[in-house]
Amino acid sequence: MLLERFLGRKPSHFQLNPFVRAYMVSEAMLWSAWDFVIPIFAVFIVKNISGGTIQTAAIGYSIYLITRVIFELISGRLLSQSTNKKKLMMAIFGMLCLSISYFGFAFSQNISTVFFLYSLLGVGLGLASPAKNSLFSIHLDKNKEATEWSLADATVFISMALATALGGFIAAFYGFPTLFMLSCIVTILATIPYFLILR
Repeated sequence: MLLERFLGRKPSHFQLNPFVRAYMVSEAMLWSAWDFVIPIFAVFIVKNISGGTIQTAAIGYSIYLITRVIFELISGRLLSQSTNKKKLMMAIFGMLCLSISYFGFAFSQNISTVFFLYSLLGVGLGLASPAKNSLFSIHLDKNKEATEWSLADATVFISMALATALGGFIAAFYGFPTLFMLSCIVTILATIPYFLILR
């Protein structure tokens, strides 16, 4: 039955509009960078941060979530009547905040710095998520909405699965600073599809 859904279809049936493609490529890179770091971040805090414990790692993640909620509500309110260009710029700015956070983690030595950078992660995703998700929603191809959402999710989760395993390998053999720098670079690269759309 599954094969019947794909066999005999015209190539145009599988084509995606430019923004949907850009979103999928960007999200795959964005969440790969995220999963390089976050699944093993508690290990980094315990081993590399003065006074770091499992509890402080959990508190840091809570700070990120609370900050993200606040800035998602603010961003959603501000962008509800904005142009597509402003939404793209907001998405790019938020993603650059993430890259700054990863860069800062590479040089963190105390808990207060880690908490600040966790909050910056929340600011970044809080600003970027409503902007890029709203753009993705309005650019979905008619009668392909479910298919394109499933493709986006599949692309992101496969990337995250591979990145999690790779992140553990890099941290073990090359250290956490290298891993954070890689996350920073990949997040910056994730903005390129949106810059191309802006052009």
